[in-house]
Amino acid sequence: MNSIIVKYFKIIAYTECILGLILLSKEIVNYTHLLSIQEINNKFGELGEWFYKESCYKYFLLYSLLIITGISFWINKKLYWGLTQVLLMTLFFVVIINLWFESLFPLWIGICLGILSLIIFTYLEIKMCSSLFLQTMRISKMTKWLFFVVGGLFCAIWLFLW
Repeated sequence: MNSIIVKYFKIIAYTECILGLILLSKEIVNYTHLLSIQEINNKFGELGEWFYKESCYKYFLLYSLLIITGISFWINKKLYWGLTQVLLMTLFFVVIINLWFESLFPLWIGICLGILSLIIFTYLEIKMCSSLFLQTMRISKMTKWLFFVVGGLFCAIWLFLW
């Protein structure tokens, strides 16, 4: 494999690890500084307990996946490729869900951005599947489908933690 490509992948893996650690640390600090249950009950009543700290769990999952993907580069290249697929699938799913359900934009802009996200995701998938990095590894179709299913499970877990 070309040494320049390996250097780029190392930089990406370091970035994934560092960014994941920073974001996970920030989320843990925010989680530990949340109001107590008693303060929530006084402020919002009993209804405030329903989604109190559970909203942080989905970010723990995402940032942990980012760290694990970065670390997997040094463990196994096939695992790194698969976890990168899972991470990309989960990130684009998160973008679409946040745009549609949180209504940050009008509906038509959210739909357009969701479709644009799907197009970008498909383009990245095609580029990654045809890359020299993947061709040198000989990943079977069953392994590719396995990581696709794992990505779907991560998306389902994200939706469940919503």
